[in-house]
Amino acid sequence: MKHTSILPAMIIAALTLSGCTSYNSLQLSKQQLPAVSTQTSTPYTYYKIDPPLYNGDVVQYVLQSGEKGTITVKKTTPQTLISDDGRVINLSDLASLKRKDISKGKTAAAVGTGVATTLVVAALVFTAVIGAGFAGMLSAS
Repeated sequence: MKHTSILPAMIIAALTLSGCTSYNSLQLSKQQLPAVSTQTSTPYTYYKIDPPLYNGDVVQYVLQSGEKGTITVKKTTPQTLISDDGRVINLSDLASLKRKDISKGKTAAAVGTGVATTLVVAALVFTAVIGAGFAGMLSAS
């Protein structure tokens, strides 16, 4: 019997099932601080992203112009997102922003399906081995 044909399939299934992700919306809100001096009446404007973004986060964005894209965040500033390839996106230009997160529900469902499939395959292999053993015993007698 060959055990080598089952092991790679199980490894591939485990690696495939471990990568379930989805994009979750982030809240972007414009904030203002009052003017710091009486000489300038312009308040300081910044944007708050909730939940916050961190270096390495993958985000999908839609600009108010309709342009869409996906970037990996290198840095955020009070007014911009900076991608790992150097692209700068003004937060004031964003219509929507979504972060790629691990989906617990999808991962649990996929792992459950993978475990059930593995058990069924193992049961079929076990049955085939027992059947071959009985066939061998009957042919020897």
